[in-house]
Amino acid sequence: MMNMEKMETGIKIAKLLGVTAAVYLGMKFILPVALPFLIALLLARLLYPLAIAIERRAGLKRPAARFAAYGIFLVAIGAFFAGLLYLCYHMGSKCLDHMDYVMESANGMFFKCCEKLEEISGFKTEEIQTTISNQAGSFAKGAVEYSKEAGWQMMGFLAKMFVTFIAAFLILNDYEKIRAGVKKTQTGRYAVGLYQEIKTALGAYLRAQMMIMGIVTAVCIAGLFLLQIKGAFWLGLAIGVFDALPFLGTGTIFVPWALIELLLGGYVHAAGFLVIYIVCNFIREILEPKLVGRHLGIPPLAVLVSIYIGLWVYGGPGVLLGPVSALIIWEIYRSFSR
Repeated sequence: MMNMEKMETGIKIAKLLGVTAAVYLGMKFILPVALPFLIALLLARLLYPLAIAIERRAGLKRPAARFAAYGIFLVAIGAFFAGLLYLCYHMGSKCLDHMDYVMESANGMFFKCCEKLEEISGFKTEEIQTTISNQAGSFAKGAVEYSKEAGWQMMGFLAKMFVTFIAAFLILNDYEKIRAGVKKTQTGRYAVGLYQEIKTALGAYLRAQMMIMGIVTAVCIAGLFLLQIKGAFWLGLAIGVFDALPFLGTGTIFVPWALIELLLGGYVHAAGFLVIYIVCNFIREILEPKLVGRHLGIPPLAVLVSIYIGLWVYGGPGVLLGPVSALIIWEIYRSFSR
């Protein structure tokens, strides 16, 4: 009896390890290649009800209805990016209109920082300026090289977007055939069931993240208002969205801002920025495991572990890929154990 229990435990552990290895390899190597087609499939799934509605209400034939639905999608995407470009252009124009004031303020801030560093370190202001200028030159050279690499990455991103949009249109045209073909096979039915379970879990995860982002944004706005910072609402909103991005966070804004204020003698603002950063970081560290765990029915400690393991395994994207990988592992393992 004891040997049977040990054997069953060993089989369960072996299954769990096998599923974990498969999910890791899939996320690490297969997902980057398959991602454009997965996004295309998702877009086609979202546009399919619109295409059916156009076909029924407008009396169009199926190909024309699919083309119309996809055209509406492209117009919406184009309008979004056009609005974004206009916003960037408007902000850039405003900056250029006040460029002299901005440069004068920046130079004044630079000299004040150098004078403060002279008081702290004992080095002369000229030496500090020379060192910073040399470092700025090195940084500029590195920025040029980085911009070339960023350019190639942008070209790759645009190419993937092009493939995604074409694939979405092709999948939408043959959506019924693809769905029927998938449901014919046992593997396809299993994949559809697994997709439904993962979709529900991911929806709960995203709702939890939106709640956390809302709370962090509210704290940032309230903190900046209390510190009487101009444009507190928009700055707080931008920083709150910034915090939700995997590679970034409130610290990338508030910590440098606090250091600059400290050098300029703005001790109240410096302390206030650090307090806001600590509070936002504390909120995310405490609420993320609890809210995500509550929405998914998973212990908060397990969520916290999945986030930190994800960061260690995947890097910055691990904030999202860690919990997603854990969800996929759990759902596959649970289906095997039924």
